[in-house]
Amino acid sequence: MITIEALHNFPKIEKNCNLGTEIIKTIKNENFILHNNDVLCIASKLISKSAGLFIDLKSINPSQLALRLHQQIPRKDPRLIQVIIDQTEDKNGKKLQISKNFIGGWLPNGLFLTSAGVDKLDANTAMVLPRNCDEIAKKISEDIFDQLKVRVAIIITDSDGRIDKKGATQVAVGLYGISGLRKSRYEDKTNVETICDMLAGSAGLLMGQRGKRLPIVKIHGMDYVFDKTATIRDAVN
Repeated sequence: MITIEALHNFPKIEKNCNLGTEIIKTIKNENFILHNNDVLCIASKLISKSAGLFIDLKSINPSQLALRLHQQIPRKDPRLIQVIIDQTEDKNGKKLQISKNFIGGWLPNGLFLTSAGVDKLDANTAMVLPRNCDEIAKKISEDIFDQLKVRVAIIITDSDGRIDKKGATQVAVGLYGISGLRKSRYEDKTNVETICDMLAGSAGLLMGQRGKRLPIVKIHGMDYVFDKTATIRDAVN
């Protein structure tokens, strides 16, 4: 049986910190039981905040491309559009997708995310995703093993929208210890499931959206083989 449980009373992160240390401290304080092969899903906003990945929009000078795109999507601050362009590492905008009020972008690791994973926190502050979510997931897993002697997989999740549906869901943007893909047990061998997104979406049931303050969720009972070589790129086209 698979169970899903949120870690409560995690402190609010506002500046650079050792996230692994904070997670372990809260696990101990809350008597939050971990078992080998549990999967911890961690909201990417927590990762970005602990790494200090804030962008001062007052320092951003929008390019001509950003200004043109702003005319197509007036609700998006042109400075924010420039940050989105920067995250794709393509100044020509070829790694962007725009439709009506939607803008998405392909990141260098091959992931496609709404606004290229950029969040606007307030009128003059944005936050971006880390470039190395897999490495961060690995570090947190190793810290937990060193301190608690439990081997857990980590999935870093991000809230993501779609052109064809309202609202948002959770998807995986980084992982360690668990493969992003799984062969379907009920179909032929060529049929695979994006298990990392399924688990991220399950965690999203408890994480909720901004303001709920449940950024870490444990999934227990998942049947998988711990894989130290797995990366999010394995699940990317």
